[in-house]
Amino acid sequence: MRTSIPQRLALLLLTLGTVVLVYALAVRPWMLAWGATPAERATTLAGDGIVPDAASTTTRAIAIAALPSQVFPWVAQLGQNRAGFYSFELLEDLVGAEMPRAEALLPGAQEWKPGDELRMYPYDKLPGTGGAPLVDFVPGRALAFATQVPGRRADAPPDGSWAFVVEPAAAGTTRLLVRTRSAASPTLGGRIFERAVFEPMHFAMERRMMEGIARLAEGKNVRGRAADAFEILVWTAMLGLFFWGVGATLRRERWLVPLALTGFAAVGFLVATLFQPPALLGVPLRTYVIGTFFGIIPGTFAFASAGAGLDGVIASAKAEYAECVAAHGASACRLTIGLANLINTQTKIAFVLLGIVALIPVLLKTRSNRHANA
Repeated sequence: MRTSIPQRLALLLLTLGTVVLVYALAVRPWMLAWGATPAERATTLAGDGIVPDAASTTTRAIAIAALPSQVFPWVAQLGQNRAGFYSFELLEDLVGAEMPRAEALLPGAQEWKPGDELRMYPYDKLPGTGGAPLVDFVPGRALAFATQVPGRRADAPPDGSWAFVVEPAAAGTTRLLVRTRSAASPTLGGRIFERAVFEPMHFAMERRMMEGIARLAEGKNVRGRAADAFEILVWTAMLGLFFWGVGATLRRERWLVPLALTGFAAVGFLVATLFQPPALLGVPLRTYVIGTFFGIIPGTFAFASAGAGLDGVIASAKAEYAECVAAHGASACRLTIGLANLINTQTKIAFVLLGIVALIPVLLKTRSNRHANA
């Protein structure tokens, strides 16, 4: 029996609804308070008075093994017209930001006075916007900027704030706190866009910025453009697989595998963009690339091939049953799938691929031991 388009659409919505529910109940709260303690989330910080009745507040924090006096200069030179944002410059440049990439303290770039703009975009491209004025400034400790939704008049009251606060911590370490406060969007579409698009996108960029500040203050190198490019490539692949899966689920007769891949891609995109596995696990780029190309991708193809093979077996059995019913009546026919039916070309390919994937760690370990003994 063929599954109708409305039934497939219902299963597709159920799959995506499950992902959205997990995001809303578990991932989003973690994302909004990434790294921050309950006390840090509750405390009053510089810039909180810019939007007194904020509808949304995020507080994120990171521990840095350096003194506040060593951390603040890196914070103080943030900006498109200063040292950049230590984030995904490739994405920023795609929208024309022409973002610099400084990995050293620039002379004169840490000086601020109230009214100075934190530029996100070149002034010659957006002279009336693209920046946030400094409102609250505590030398050596805090910078707080007033922000506006793009498209509003330059003289309109601010509807958001972005604050960077450096707090001394135990044993000569520092806590860097970044707080964003914003007023409620006046439209339902604006609120949906903020929750579904802006919040996760802003978090991915802000997290990379905070990690970049931490690494530079600790005397380490920031992650290179090659690492950024590979991560963005993974994001793009997951997004492409997601949209392909949605279309294939609704168009193809064999739709179970595309449906499974749609769910996999949705979860994979969230993990890749928000959890950022290389940073989360401290994995070097080389290891991450090798693990992705020789572990995750072959494994995905193997399971997809197995699913496609089983899907074909089920479809073939259903077709034989329908022919039997048409010729002899339902009482004379049975829908059965035996073990022999499960072994076809696609499932054989899947088992071979899984065997190869299972052998990869063994081969790499053997190669590593030979180099160690050489």
